[in-house]
Amino acid sequence: MKTTYHVQRTTYNVDRRDSNFKLPSGPEPSGRRLTSSFLSAVLVGLALLGAGCFGSSTTTTAGPDGGVWKTSDHGVSWVHKIALVTGPKITAGAASLSVQAMAMDKQDRNAIYLGTKGNGLVYSLDGGDSWTQMAKLDAADIKSVSVDSKNQCTIYATSLNKIYKTKTCGRVWDLAFFDPRTDKIITQIVSDWFNPTILYAGNNEGDILKSSDEGASWQVVKRANASVTSIVLSPQDSRVVYVGTEGDGLWKTLDAGMTWVQTRKEFGDIGDARRIVKVVPDPVNADRIYLVHRGGIAKTSDKGQTWQAMNLIGEIGENLIADLAIDPNSNQRMIYTGPTALVFTSDAGQTWEAKKLPTTTSGGSTVMIDPKDGNIIYLGTLPRSKK
Repeated sequence: MKTTYHVQRTTYNVDRRDSNFKLPSGPEPSGRRLTSSFLSAVLVGLALLGAGCFGSSTTTTAGPDGGVWKTSDHGVSWVHKIALVTGPKITAGAASLSVQAMAMDKQDRNAIYLGTKGNGLVYSLDGGDSWTQMAKLDAADIKSVSVDSKNQCTIYATSLNKIYKTKTCGRVWDLAFFDPRTDKIITQIVSDWFNPTILYAGNNEGDILKSSDEGASWQVVKRANASVTSIVLSPQDSRVVYVGTEGDGLWKTLDAGMTWVQTRKEFGDIGDARRIVKVVPDPVNADRIYLVHRGGIAKTSDKGQTWQAMNLIGEIGENLIADLAIDPNSNQRMIYTGPTALVFTSDAGQTWEAKKLPTTTSGGSTVMIDPKDGNIIYLGTLPRSKK
């Protein structure tokens, strides 16, 4: 039976996406992007503080070196993207961000959104060169972010038992959904890339929710028996939706949520494959799906009928993988990350090369490849757990 939620809207007034930042001299910036010689000079200075290459940098960074790192040469060298714009000031505050989620605007690859732990929703409009916090959005812990594929000013973010929505690039936010059960956490939100009026969400109870009216109302279309950890739509057909769970395996629908099929026994003896961290469909081959799970990475090449465990780098392949990304420009190139390393393949996983993370205080939490240039990679980090 489907449960329908109708939400009483609450409006939050927040800073404009282009912010109220004013330059020391000259006109106030217009449009979506912050540009000025002053800003550029400050960003260059901040970038030099965080620049460095694996294995060759002798620079010692004082203080935190978390947040976001970016490479433009497929991991040969990395730049620490630390500039944080707060009103009239630009600081190195982005080095302290704890990144839980990362999303890119499909219409503008320089527009990137971070769901953080403690600092709410943070965004960049210049490919990570500077970051700004949605300061007045009343949500400090953002678990998931999704950007409308056809309207770049429509953004969704989840925090605790709520889903927030803006249609104005962050000028005004609405409370699009809340679960009256305060112990429930909305863990995932994703909009349909073909028809963005359709949304899917999941929570730590195992509820899979769907909205067909841009979040005005929601239905529980399936209840899994474990927390929802990943929701992704097939790149070839948005009616095909994959939902990963923490212990209940993989759920799949071919008809936009009307009917569901569970994958559990098909994993066979692949250890911990039912405890899924991330579902990653191949961007080219609709038959191929990858699952990051608690024991490594599993792969299917026949739409989930059979699964194989991938051979991984031993020191990071067990219980430590946080994210996996496939290059949309070449599906042979993939990257996965964990607490201490990034691991690359150029032959679809037959061989791997591990590279040390550029950060010394944080572990890899998210990895994202630029859809136009596979050499550009963004790495989000979280502070390492203290033993």
